[in-house]
Amino acid sequence: MKVVDAHTFERPMYAGNAIVTVKAPATPCIVATVRTASWQECGSGGAGEITTVSTDATIPQHTRFVELKAEKSDRPDLQSAPRVVSGGRGVGSKENFAVIYKLADKLGAAVGASRAAVDAGFVPNDLQVGQTGKIIAPDLYVAVGISGAIQHLTGIKDARTIVAINKDADAPIFQVADIGLVGDLFQILPELEKELDKLE
Repeated sequence: MKVVDAHTFERPMYAGNAIVTVKAPATPCIVATVRTASWQECGSGGAGEITTVSTDATIPQHTRFVELKAEKSDRPDLQSAPRVVSGGRGVGSKENFAVIYKLADKLGAAVGASRAAVDAGFVPNDLQVGQTGKIIAPDLYVAVGISGAIQHLTGIKDARTIVAINKDADAPIFQVADIGLVGDLFQILPELEKELDKLE
């Protein structure tokens, strides 16, 4: 999550509930992965030279490249979008998830989901946000019908503004939300869309 010096780093532990400072030995070389949500975009890219390198390594015969599949969508990318609207188990069904997509379209936002919604088959697992899904840090995160399990909160804790909509006033999501709306999402979302239409 943070580079302190050439050999000292900060990383999350216990589902993001603790941050530990780790000091690595100077040798051998250090290889680390970064949590992309913890870093701000540094620019639009440069003009680095691309060099093709060949090796004399013998390629194992028991494995082979078959194909590369990439999901294509007209929607913003979940991990880099400045606004994300996510739905949870409270949305109720795959068909009901249309209200999440509709609000996301109004906001120009990416669509995400809680693990409960993915496990219930409402949406594909590439939309899962949380410890076992994607870790994101949008400017605006709207959680609709999401109770706020610790695994989900780990994935959104770096979001700038969190808006929660849930009919359960005691849902854990309200403890981290900047703005909370208690009520039926199927009544709140249409009202919210009407207000957004006035801004267009």
